[in-house]
Amino acid sequence: MAIKLGLDLLSPCEITQKADSVGESKGKERTVVLLVLAIMAGIFIGLASEFSILATYDTGLNASLTKLLGGFVFSLGLILVLIAGAELFTGNTLLIISFLSRKISLRQLLRNWGIVYVGNLIGSLILVGLIFYAQPWSGGKEQFAFHAINIAAGKVNLDFTTVFVRGILANMLVVLAVWLSFSGRTLIDKVVAVIFPITAFVASGFEHCIANMFFVPFGIVLKNSPALLAKYSAMYPNVDLTNLSAMGFVQHNLIASTLGNIVGGVCFIGALYWYVHIVCPRTNGQILKRKQAV
Repeated sequence: MAIKLGLDLLSPCEITQKADSVGESKGKERTVVLLVLAIMAGIFIGLASEFSILATYDTGLNASLTKLLGGFVFSLGLILVLIAGAELFTGNTLLIISFLSRKISLRQLLRNWGIVYVGNLIGSLILVGLIFYAQPWSGGKEQFAFHAINIAAGKVNLDFTTVFVRGILANMLVVLAVWLSFSGRTLIDKVVAVIFPITAFVASGFEHCIANMFFVPFGIVLKNSPALLAKYSAMYPNVDLTNLSAMGFVQHNLIASTLGNIVGGVCFIGALYWYVHIVCPRTNGQILKRKQAV
């Protein structure tokens, strides 16, 4: 008996059609379902963020390998979102395909983005509270907390343009991870599709607004712990924590990273693939029919 070898994957055109169909369903989903699934996604990305801090705070490796390790373990977040099922704002920028195809209205698009964004924030903050009271830095592991504060401080001390551009690059890779997962038909297909783009975005230091909803608030609550702050200040006297506050987070990171993520997902991935695989085939078909008629 002949054995057929090959990869049972969707083609790029089929991926676009699937994204179009999935976006239509998401755009018409009930509010309560969107909110619950968005809260779950915020928790999932927060778990991956905490895992990344844990994996990188004391590796003893050089900086490049440490960043690579942090990106690899952070892949857990999107794997949970895609396999377990949840609604992630940055991934949902792909709904632009369904909007451009007129499967959903602008109101439905913005409604989805708004509900999911708020839900992701709620989920992230819930996990910040849970991790804070779990105290993974106890037992002489304060360096875990110090590393988390350094990550948060680094994010709020960047200028708007830098965060915005890093946001574009981050969501190009996140959306490509979602895009590649659409092509797979098995659990292994989807997991492998996610790992490399997510590892690349985290290791490169790009800015993901939902991940930052855990990283920065977690750094803020750690900074507001007097015992930890005293030890941190003695060890890192030159780190500027002025912007490490709720208002500083919004002003110096969240707005720019959110806008960059939208541009990266909508303009660089969703809209381009919509044009290539939905608009162009339709146009070519119309040209072909006209030639046949002549």
